[in-house]
Amino acid sequence: MKVFEGNHRTRPEKHEAPPEHICEFPDCGEGAPHRAPRAPDDLRSYRWFCLDHVREYNRAWNFFEGWSRRDIEHFQRDDVTGHRPTWPVYGKRPLHEEMDDLEHMFHNFSQDWFGAEGGNNGAKNGRAKKRSQTAMDIERACATLDLKPGFDRANLRSRYMELAKKHHPDMNGGCKKSEELLKSINLAYTYLLNQVS
Repeated sequence: MKVFEGNHRTRPEKHEAPPEHICEFPDCGEGAPHRAPRAPDDLRSYRWFCLDHVREYNRAWNFFEGWSRRDIEHFQRDDVTGHRPTWPVYGKRPLHEEMDDLEHMFHNFSQDWFGAEGGNNGAKNGRAKKRSQTAMDIERACATLDLKPGFDRANLRSRYMELAKKHHPDMNGGCKKSEELLKSINLAYTYLLNQVS
């Protein structure tokens, strides 16, 4: 037994509806099925154009016209989250500020890590100062991991794994001293890994 026997639906023939809009381009009277936003600050109201004129309008469209480079970069950063407010997960600063300071943090991590110990006496220019500061940072990181200069990635990784396992808080009953030492080991490993590669 057929349940739907005799209950056929036929679709009515489609007749092309007349265009609802007329092209807004001067001296054009064609139908305008294509829409384009009126202005960058009014993206939800539209102008209607025929195909040729909407292409011309889109070619001339510049969403960022009149914006500074800083405003454009800020817009791109906010676009990652859909222009919704965000809050940092762990830090007190927004993520984009942390990312801006990332290079600065890597170059100056020794001051944060070891404190502001001794300056660079006798440096004649900024390049020599930076070079000697980097050499001091490498020496300190090597001392933390108990490595001699001239190591390769394999030696660095094996030494890191050995120390991380030895000083992990779970292996030492949650000892705060071990936890702080592990943080220093992690910083040294990350820094040396970036220097080796």
